[in-house]
Amino acid sequence: MKSTLILKVSDILQRDHFGDAQVVAGRKGLSRAVKWTHIMEVTEIGQLLNGNELILSTGVGWANEDLSLSFLRQLIDQNVSALCVELGTYINSIPEGMIELAKQHQFPLIVFNQEVRFIDITQDLNGLMIKTRDKMMSDLEAFSNQLNHLLLSTDGFKGVLRLLHDYLDVQVIYEPVDSQVLFYPTVEKSKRETLLSKIHSRSHDLSESTASQPIQALGHKFADLIIFSQSEAWTEFDYLVLDRTATALAQDQLRLLYVEEKRKYKENRWVQKWLNGDHRQEEIEQHLSSLESSLKPKGCTVCLCKVDFSEREPDFTYYTMIFRSIFEQQGFFLLATYEWNQMTFVLLNKRKKADWKSRMNRALEQIQKTELIKEQLATPAYFGVGKLLDHLNCLHESYHMAQETLYAQEKIGKLDNPYYEELYIYQLVSQLNKQGSLEAFVTDYLSPVLEYDDKHKSQMFDTLKVFLEVNGSKKEAAKRLFIVRQTLYHRIEKLKELLGEDFMEPEKRLAIEFGVYAKGFLYEQT
Repeated sequence: MKSTLILKVSDILQRDHFGDAQVVAGRKGLSRAVKWTHIMEVTEIGQLLNGNELILSTGVGWANEDLSLSFLRQLIDQNVSALCVELGTYINSIPEGMIELAKQHQFPLIVFNQEVRFIDITQDLNGLMIKTRDKMMSDLEAFSNQLNHLLLSTDGFKGVLRLLHDYLDVQVIYEPVDSQVLFYPTVEKSKRETLLSKIHSRSHDLSESTASQPIQALGHKFADLIIFSQSEAWTEFDYLVLDRTATALAQDQLRLLYVEEKRKYKENRWVQKWLNGDHRQEEIEQHLSSLESSLKPKGCTVCLCKVDFSEREPDFTYYTMIFRSIFEQQGFFLLATYEWNQMTFVLLNKRKKADWKSRMNRALEQIQKTELIKEQLATPAYFGVGKLLDHLNCLHESYHMAQETLYAQEKIGKLDNPYYEELYIYQLVSQLNKQGSLEAFVTDYLSPVLEYDDKHKSQMFDTLKVFLEVNGSKKEAAKRLFIVRQTLYHRIEKLKELLGEDFMEPEKRLAIEFGVYAKGFLYEQT
């Protein structure tokens, strides 16, 4: 480590003003760092010190040994680096109690056996510390420039780890959140496990031999950068170098995220053009081959997933990874694109066509049961699946079918089997609605009943709907409506009056029944 960039008590003892100084206790603490020099004659320190000071004193306030011991204890508690005492003016010797206390804490206790000028000492040492700090900042700036240069190279990441190791002479450990731990320089497997065990078993306060800094970008933590050394303690410079390195790696991660985001954006645009029918068959096959050379699709379909995430900024990349794994298990190759509340999955069938729906059902069921989905969704997810089509350049047709299926569920409620083929009559309802004819159709066939209900606050429409659903069974209709059969007879007569005596004849009944479904589609939104 760059120990020359920090002043220690042992370095200060080499200065001219300390030529006659004598260490009377705490020699093992001479490696303590010194950040400032301060003259102190008061015996109550309070909050006057920040730590790592070299204290100069004449002992003028030490009226008795208890006061001197109290003073020394306060210095030790405040993490002072050393105490220098001038003998002869106010005290002739250091009390034995102070010497013993200093030895217990390896606290350097230094004496001047003759009068010295404290002002000369403070000017000399504080000037030296300022120069040392300026040198430290200059070296730190040079280190940062080397980091920036490395990040522009082809092997920038490993180069940064190597530079950190060389600069501080430490073992560097890069521990990603979701991948393998890297060591620089590399170490044997047994030693790796020992180091990791030591790091992970430590308390929240960093031990003297390890220091770490998180690698974060865009509010996400990607890794921990850890340094390990047999040194007694880390210096301020070590922490600054570690922090600059972590910042550089975070910037590199941000660059990689930007590149990946551009790639995803380009991929999303390509998929969107495919969904719009803008790619030819040859273009599609060529692009898919570049993604997976062995891919030979046996049909393609589109699955839409409408979601309402409880979190403000969901990580769609993470969700897509989960869905891709699920669909792959069921024999589908996945390409995905997404908007704020909707994910679009292009699914290429890799297995036989006969069981594609059963495999799709298993995939959708597994997605719904995923703990992450259950925790993060404010409401259940809605799916819409188009037909499985043979030709890749017809994918846009399946896309429109999936949209129709999703739209229908917004009107009539969630379907157990969210497939376009299973919309049945709602396929026709949706088409008429697009043409703007659906409301007129409902008015033509159902307006007498609806107007009567509105005027008399009755339930004629509900009676009609149930009567049609049970295929004209009076017994079953009365049961489902919770009314006696005589009341039902009166209602049926009223329906004949409103709709005509022939309202249950096949052709007219079919039109009226279609109108009932159409009304539900238009007005009974979920």
